[in-house]
Amino acid sequence: MKKGIKKFIHKFIMDDKGAVSIYLIIITLLLFLFNAVLIDYARILVAERQTEQAAKVALRSTMSSYNQGLQDKGLFAFDGDQGQSSELFKKVFAKNLEPGDGEGFKFVDVQPEESEITTELNLNRSLANKDVFKNQVLEEMKYKAPIEIGESIIESFLALSDDMEEVSVYTDVIKDIEGDVDDREQNLDDLEASLKSAKEKLDSIQSKIHSESRTAYPAVNNLEDLYWGHLEYIKAYPKDPPKEDDEEKTDEEKEKEKEDKEEADKYHKNALELLNDIIPIAKEAKEDLDQALELLGEAKENNDSISRKISEAKDSKGDIYDNAQGENNSDLDTGGDLSEATGSLDDYVLDEGLFTDVEDEIQKGIDSLSKQSRSDALIPKLEEVKSAVQNDFKNRNKNGIKSDLVNSRTYHETSIEHIQNAIDLLENGRSEFKDDELEEENDRADDELGDVKDQMDEWTGAYKEITGDADTYIELSELVLIYEGAIQSNGESFELEDKDDTADQAMNFIDTMFQNIGEQLINGRDELYFNEYILTRFSSHTFPTGGTSGYTFDNNQVEYILYGFDSFGANYMAALSEIFAVRFAINFVDALKRPRSKVFGPYFWVAALGDAFMQTSDDMYYITQGTTISLIPGKNKPQISYKDHLRLFLLAHPEGKTTERVMAVIDNDTGTDLRTASTYTTATAKSSVNLWFLPGLTKMLGEADILEGNVEGNKFIIEKEINYSY
Repeated sequence: MKKGIKKFIHKFIMDDKGAVSIYLIIITLLLFLFNAVLIDYARILVAERQTEQAAKVALRSTMSSYNQGLQDKGLFAFDGDQGQSSELFKKVFAKNLEPGDGEGFKFVDVQPEESEITTELNLNRSLANKDVFKNQVLEEMKYKAPIEIGESIIESFLALSDDMEEVSVYTDVIKDIEGDVDDREQNLDDLEASLKSAKEKLDSIQSKIHSESRTAYPAVNNLEDLYWGHLEYIKAYPKDPPKEDDEEKTDEEKEKEKEDKEEADKYHKNALELLNDIIPIAKEAKEDLDQALELLGEAKENNDSISRKISEAKDSKGDIYDNAQGENNSDLDTGGDLSEATGSLDDYVLDEGLFTDVEDEIQKGIDSLSKQSRSDALIPKLEEVKSAVQNDFKNRNKNGIKSDLVNSRTYHETSIEHIQNAIDLLENGRSEFKDDELEEENDRADDELGDVKDQMDEWTGAYKEITGDADTYIELSELVLIYEGAIQSNGESFELEDKDDTADQAMNFIDTMFQNIGEQLINGRDELYFNEYILTRFSSHTFPTGGTSGYTFDNNQVEYILYGFDSFGANYMAALSEIFAVRFAINFVDALKRPRSKVFGPYFWVAALGDAFMQTSDDMYYITQGTTISLIPGKNKPQISYKDHLRLFLLAHPEGKTTERVMAVIDNDTGTDLRTASTYTTATAKSSVNLWFLPGLTKMLGEADILEGNVEGNKFIIEKEINYSY
C-alpha cells in the first residue's frame, strides 16, 4: 500500500513527464475565456451604439411632429400627448434597430424591449413657461426680425430726449411757480409804488428845502427864508438886549420896536409852520421806504422759492432721462436749439444782485432821512432846527443855521438820489411780461384743444355705437389668468378739458415713456426682438377704418396685447390717446422754438400750447387715415406711422402682463393650450442582445461598472436616456 502511494506521488507530482500538456491546456482555457468575454464585450459596445443612435433618431422623428399652428407663430412644441409620443418613439426606435435585408451572418442582433420603452413630455418646460416662451421668440426673431427698421425709429425718437427733458421741466414748474411769480411781481409793483410815493413826497418839499429865492420877511416859504429871517428875528429879539429905560425911548422907537417884534413873532410862527409842513412829509416818505424794504424782503422770498422749485424740477428729471440720453447715438437735426426758448424759465428768477442792490439803495435812502440816535439825517436835523426855533432860536448863530440849511439840503438830495437809483434798478432788472393779446391767445388755445377733444370724442363714439367680440375678450381674460397673469391694463387717458392739465398729463406720460425706453435699451436688445415679434406675428389696426371690422379684435391684436382692455375698440382708442400725447409733446417742443413764442410770461406758455394743439389735431387726422407723418415738424425725414408709434409704446410699457396676453392670443388663435405644448422630451430606450459566452462573467463586469447595463438570463440589457428640446 505504501509503495502504491509513493508510486502515485512520484508519477503525478514529482515526475515531469507530460507537464507541458497540462500548462497548454490551462493557457488554452484562459485564452478561450478571454476571447469569449472580448467577443461579447465587443458585441455589447456595438449594441450600445446602435441603441443610442436608434434612440436619437427616434426622438428626433417623434419631435418632428410639431404643432403646425404654433409653428405659424414662430414657435415649436410637440403636437400630441404622452401616449402619442411614446407610441411614435417605440415605432421608430424598433424600426431603426431592425437588421438590413439579406440572410448573412448577424454579429449583433439587437432587440427592442418594447415594454420598457417610454417618453416623458416635460410640461415644466412647456410654452407656458415664460422663460422657454421668450427664448423661442428671441431665437425666431434674431434671424427674421427687421430690427434695423425698429431701431431707426427708436433712435430718432431718442434724439428728442434732451428737448423733452427741458420742456418737461418747464411744464412741471410753470404751474408750480405761478403763485410765487404773481406774489413776487405784486410785491415788486407795490415796492416800486412805495418808492415812487416816497420820492413824490420828498419832491413835494423840494422847493421848501432847496429854493434859494427869498421871500419878504416875515414870510417863510423855504429854509432860505428861515436862514435870512433869523437875522431879522434876532434884531427884534437880540441875544443880549440893550439895557435902556423904556421911558427914554421915543414913541416912534417904541412903535418901531413893537412892530419889529410883531414881525419877528410872525416870522417865528411861519418858521415853525414851514418845519411842521416839511417834517411830517419827510416822515411819511421814510415810512414808505420802510414798507418798501419789507416788500423787497417778501419779493426776495418769492424769488428764492421760484429758484428752488426750478432747480428741484431740473434735478428730478435727470434720473428719468439719463438712460435714454445715454442710448441716444443719433445725429438727427431736431430743428434748432430749445435752450433759448426754455431759457426763459430762468428769466423767472431775478438776479440775486438786484435784491441786494435795491436793498442797499433803499437803506441808504432811509439813512439819509433818519438814523437812530444820530442827527446826521434830514428828519433829525429838521427836528433839531424846529427845537431850536421853539426854544432857543435867538441864541442860535447864523453859521449854525446856515450849516443846518446846507446839511438838510444834502440829506434830502441824497435820499432822493438813492430812491431814484432803487427805482431805476427795479425798472431795468425786471423782465417785462407780454400780457397784451394774452386773453386772445388763451381763447385760441382753448379752441384748439376743443378741436382735439372733438376728434377723440368722434372716434370714441364711432366704436361705442358698435358692439362685438364680447365672448372673445371674456375668453382672453380667462386665458391671461391661466397663464399666471393678472387682469392688468396699460394705457394713459387724457381728459382734454383744461389746456394746462392736459399739457401736464401729456408730459408726465412722456417722462415715463423715456424712462422706460431708456431702461429697456440699456438692458440689451431682447425687448426689441420680442416687440418686433408682436408687431410681425399679430395684426394691428389697419386704415382707413370703416364699419365694424376696423375695431374688431382680429384687427387690433397688437393693441390688445399692449393695453389689455377687454371691451370693443377700447385698445385702439388707448393707442390714439398715447399717440396724442407723443405728438403734442413733439409739437410743443417745436412751438417753443418758434420766434413768436419767445417772449416772457404767460403769453409764452399759452401761445405755444395753442400752436401745439393745432398741429396735433392735424397729425391725428393724418395718422387715422393711415398716412405717415414727419416725426419732427418741418423735417421730411424720418417719417413715422401708426405702427411705429405702437413700437415705441411697447417699449414704454414693459410691465402690464404683455407676455401673458401674447400667450393668451396665441392660445385663442391656435386652439392650443400652451401648458400642454411641451418643448422638451426625455426618452428612455431599452434593448437587449443575446450573449454567446459566459453570461455570469459578463454580469460580473457589469456589477464592476466596466459595462453599462445588466444581465438577465443570457441577455445583456442596454438602457439609454435621450433628451431633446426645440
